[in-house]
Amino acid sequence: MTIFSRPMRRWLLRLAAFMLALALPFAALIGFVGFVPETSQQSLLYTLHYKLDLLRDTPGDRILIVGGSASEYGVRCETIQQATGRPTLCAGVTAYLGADFYLNMMDRYAREGDTVILMMEHLLLRGTGVDYTVLWQACGTDPDAWALVPPGLWVGAAASAGQYLAQRWPQGWNPLQSGLRWTSYDYPPGQTPHSEDFGPLGDVTLERGNILEHGYNTQDLVALGADAPDPAILRRIRRFADEMADRGVQVLFSHAPLNDLCVTSTAADNAAYADAVRQGLDLPVLVDYPFALMDAGYFYDSNNHLNSEGAALYTDALLDSLLPLLAQG
Repeated sequence: MTIFSRPMRRWLLRLAAFMLALALPFAALIGFVGFVPETSQQSLLYTLHYKLDLLRDTPGDRILIVGGSASEYGVRCETIQQATGRPTLCAGVTAYLGADFYLNMMDRYAREGDTVILMMEHLLLRGTGVDYTVLWQACGTDPDAWALVPPGLWVGAAASAGQYLAQRWPQGWNPLQSGLRWTSYDYPPGQTPHSEDFGPLGDVTLERGNILEHGYNTQDLVALGADAPDPAILRRIRRFADEMADRGVQVLFSHAPLNDLCVTSTAADNAAYADAVRQGLDLPVLVDYPFALMDAGYFYDSNNHLNSEGAALYTDALLDSLLPLLAQG
């Protein structure tokens, strides 16, 4: 007695053949790119590799903070670690990798006893799409990074590989003269190259003030409302939280900070946005609206990146909600 009928088996074989035909050329493309020297080891995006190593190598019941770049600039992991007595890591990189990338990251690396804080910008909840050039710049040819990329993005990534390869190709590099060597991401613990702006826990520790000419980026205006979050993304996060709970992982949500000068929607629309997120996720919210809309003086170089003073203020607000939840067990 067979589990599947003959037509079903035929369909499954065709599906497997299609996936293999899709995966093998993409794997070959990554292999080709891997022989071109890496030239961006001090970029903010390259820090992804360092953070994956942190997630793999750091023991204990951890607090893992993920989201876009607002998470890196918005929290002080050392402060949270001291207040909670638990190892605290920031694994966020950029919103342009998409929400599913971070859900896949936590699905792979979160362990029983961990607390995951989804500190997500509105862009991640809107589902505005993935920037494929940024995806390449962040993942490079690291198999651990590409394992987090949803297969549905492989075709788009392959189509943009030429643009990335042109950016990566060192000026004057001749493979016939220099020889070929595969790019390795196998580094000793704690020694993966990354931007010096970051500390050992994955957050930005660079001392910084507000360097924006008008206090905010005038080219990045934001309108919020009840229809801003994508219901499909909220459902995926809710399903992810349920699966994590079965694994013994606590999942919490926190709105990423946003410069109040860039927000064009009304207070009522902003509140409706927060309500829609809260109802769609059904998760404890650490930093909610209106606090997440912070004064322009607390930002650094964008409408999402807090400066040192702003990060300290946001971290204190996050801890005010986090500590009681942790005390409840």
